[in-house]
Amino acid sequence: MVYAPRDSTRASRTLPATPTLDLEEGDGWLAIWLNAPEEGNPLTAQRVADLARVCETLALRPDIRGVSFRGRGGLFCAGGDLSMLRAAANGDVEREALIRASRTTGALMRRVATLPQLTIMAVEGEAVAGGCGLVAAGDIVVARRDASFAFSETQIGVVPAQIAPVVMSRLGSRVARRLLLLGGRLSADEAAQAGLADVIVADGPALEAELDSLRAQARLCAPGAVSATKRLLMDLPGLFPDEQLDMAAQVFADQLDSAEGREGLESFFGRRPPDWTQGD
Repeated sequence: MVYAPRDSTRASRTLPATPTLDLEEGDGWLAIWLNAPEEGNPLTAQRVADLARVCETLALRPDIRGVSFRGRGGLFCAGGDLSMLRAAANGDVEREALIRASRTTGALMRRVATLPQLTIMAVEGEAVAGGCGLVAAGDIVVARRDASFAFSETQIGVVPAQIAPVVMSRLGSRVARRLLLLGGRLSADEAAQAGLADVIVADGPALEAELDSLRAQARLCAPGAVSATKRLLMDLPGLFPDEQLDMAAQVFADQLDSAEGREGLESFFGRRPPDWTQGD
């Protein structure tokens, strides 16, 4: 059963062509691959724009139950566009252009974090700077044991401004301060201890098996309930206690009164699988 927005059109729901990304859609899932391993899969202006366009489309695609983010060539993401940083250091980029680029990247991090789908970051090789920000924006992070993570910005004299909100949201202020202020490199096990990674796997086959397991678990969950729960988790920390109670009650009532909520209860009491566990 698909609960699509009434005002969505076929054109707006079609995944865009993205030269800097490989998109693999199937069985209610979308795999997004950063596709320039020879360059480190960096977050160039074009790749940021392509990711933003995909996220905009995903907001209209409740039939896509989950999204995984990966990097080609056994490398997740080596961070931002070094060519732009070099040009800025040489005085070849105007301040307003830098501000626009920074804001665009920061907006992408939030857009990824607030996607209505379950999001999984599958980390192989390195995740550096902006790559760590992309990791922190995910719901679940699975990393190979030989992966590494680096918040390297302050060590090269720049500020991790674009990624700070999602890193603080995931790790909390205490851990975020230590990692963002001191930089340095984390092993996969250290990333798990810090809360940046959720599952550590031994190798490539184990990574694929874990992704298969997570996709199977996601299929058991109602997509609308997942989306509503994500909104709740994102919004609750910014509210006063009474506002939290009000919002939680409203979200609970809205979901219970939805077609999906009614199907869930009917299937539960009818001792049958709900529609969303079946093939799309």
